[in-house]
Amino acid sequence: MLKRRTKEKDLQKENLEHVIELGDARFRRGDFSEAIDHYDVVLECVPNNFRALHNKGLAFFALKKYDRSIECYDKALAIRPRELRVMLNKAISLNSKCDFNRAKGVLDEIIRLAPANKEARNARALSEFNLGLDTEGMLDLKKAIEIDPSYAMAWNNLGCFHLGLGELEAAIECFDRALAVDEKNYDALLLKNEALERQERRARRA
Repeated sequence: MLKRRTKEKDLQKENLEHVIELGDARFRRGDFSEAIDHYDVVLECVPNNFRALHNKGLAFFALKKYDRSIECYDKALAIRPRELRVMLNKAISLNSKCDFNRAKGVLDEIIRLAPANKEARNARALSEFNLGLDTEGMLDLKKAIEIDPSYAMAWNNLGCFHLGLGELEAAIECFDRALAVDEKNYDALLLKNEALERQERRARRA
């Protein structure tokens, strides 16, 4: 409907920005398909509009259409080849579709360009764990925490790693650190409870 109402050829720069903002508002409401419609109006007028391409990629990611999101990010990166946030979002999409080798390659480049990028190190740890590179994954999570000790997601992921190894005390400590940052971190709370239950069962068997 939006496309029928809008004459793309007649859109001025300020109107393009307004259409993107309308798309962003739909995105924030969770209306991801409608957001894509708005971004498409802009892209039919200006195919290399970086903001519309990137935000369209985010909307496709929210719909779990990872290949489509990567396609958008690649087009955005053709315009700004070293835009780190787009590279990171591409890597997260690749991780989400279990293409861990490609994700790690993108994340290696991000970290080469920005060694203190904690989100990239956290995401690369996920790639590494799935590729069997446990030592490298642990180092990346610890580095992310060193960069930002209040990075709850990295504490959670480190706790999950310890939990998977049966290192329950270390796991509980990590989940406690995540909860100290955000007491409403329900993932950390549930995982801590799981670790405590395992600890109790282990004690009963001893």
